[in-house]
Amino acid sequence: MRFREIVQPTTLDEAVNEMKNSKFTVIGGGVFLKLQKGCVNKGIDLSKLGLDYIREEEGRICIGSMTTLREIEKSTVLPDCMVQSVLQIGGVGLRNIATIGGSVCGKYSFSDIGTALIALDARLKFHLGGELPMIEYFHSNIMKNDILLEISFKKPGFSSFKAFKHNYTDFALVNICLTSGDKIRIAVGARPGKAVIIKDINTKHNARELLRDVEFSSDFRGTGNYRRSVAETMLSDILKEGLFWK
Repeated sequence: MRFREIVQPTTLDEAVNEMKNSKFTVIGGGVFLKLQKGCVNKGIDLSKLGLDYIREEEGRICIGSMTTLREIEKSTVLPDCMVQSVLQIGGVGLRNIATIGGSVCGKYSFSDIGTALIALDARLKFHLGGELPMIEYFHSNIMKNDILLEISFKKPGFSSFKAFKHNYTDFALVNICLTSGDKIRIAVGARPGKAVIIKDINTKHNARELLRDVEFSSDFRGTGNYRRSVAETMLSDILKEGLFWK
């Protein structure tokens, strides 16, 4: 993608003002933008807005939308599932560029970090639109002329993420994340559809039962039955990692 103009606002109000009366694209890292064709009048680069941070506030983790995947990988504050979800996203060079905000707003069905955030019951904070549950945004057609400021979630007591890939840096054929705290949440993604939450988990006690109502589809990389088999194995491993199933 080519831009006729790139601006770097230093305040949120400036950034929102740049979105008016012009065809624009927000640059939140720009990894996938490099692969796209065409020309856009304006690119709005958010890198000067101070949205790159990870902090813990009253039991909740807050991550600024411009925080890179590399910073997530190196964090000692984030739960295990968040760190595990970014370890195989490209190489270190790519993780130094790609941001969590770009990953979230892209709504990629193959997203590893998206599955982890849905399992964490994450909430998104927009500058104009306020807060929204991650899963609601992920499965909607909402495309806001707005700026994602922050992703937040309650720190879990236990969490684990697993993904199955043909190659180390490939997109996952299927991924799974489990978190527990006040309640247990299990998300399954790259089915190849977007991540979903397993419902009624208290009535199911093994991986096969838990995944029974989750739809797995086929594409050129694998069949639905293959994905289901792999998912059952990965979920069984997660349950053996020390989670006391009740």
